[in-house]
Amino acid sequence: VKSKAQIEAETLVSCLRDLAPGEMAGYVSCLVTGDTGRSSTSSIDVFQRLDPGLQRCIQVLLDGTERFMDVQRQYSVDERTSNCQFDLSHCEVVTAWANGCTWSEALEISGAAPGDLTRIIGRALDALRQISALKFNPLRKKDVFSNTGFVDPFSRGIHPEVRRLCREAAIEMNRYPVKDPLPFEVNEEEIVDDLEDLEDNTEDEVGSSATESSHDTEAN
Repeated sequence: VKSKAQIEAETLVSCLRDLAPGEMAGYVSCLVTGDTGRSSTSSIDVFQRLDPGLQRCIQVLLDGTERFMDVQRQYSVDERTSNCQFDLSHCEVVTAWANGCTWSEALEISGAAPGDLTRIIGRALDALRQISALKFNPLRKKDVFSNTGFVDPFSRGIHPEVRRLCREAAIEMNRYPVKDPLPFEVNEEEIVDDLEDLEDNTEDEVGSSATESSHDTEAN
């Protein structure tokens, strides 16, 4: 039986996979906070102007974040050391830039100074590049069987479709005057391989579940 946290995570991934690259850029910008100037526009106003798909992703994430923060408070976790930050202030302009708007249009949308806007978009671009380069099956402690040292073949990482969307968004955003001097290199074949691995693992899991269900029925 899946936990509530697992269901929330799967719902969020499903919503993210339905986004366009530009919307993914806007979503990622909400996860990246920093001293890049503040917009005078309220988060509610920004949220209402976003496309429904992006609104859905943000709502699913906020619901999960609220539950997570409740657990933190329950166990007296110091919020100063483990603070969940989510900032909608720059979502609209980052989405617009990833969708091809001009620099003048981006400045008008954001209301920010040119230097601040460069940092805002640059920070989102850097995050997109990093996410797109993450492996699909990262090694985690819980994925290693303690008695054998083998790795669980069904461990998960960033979904290949999410990586692809981040990669495409980063490519579109990487233009003057925000162009990243670092080369953007992601192996497209690697992402395709990850998708194939995902399909194979899913088929194996379905087959395993069906076998267990059959054995349970026979036992009864």
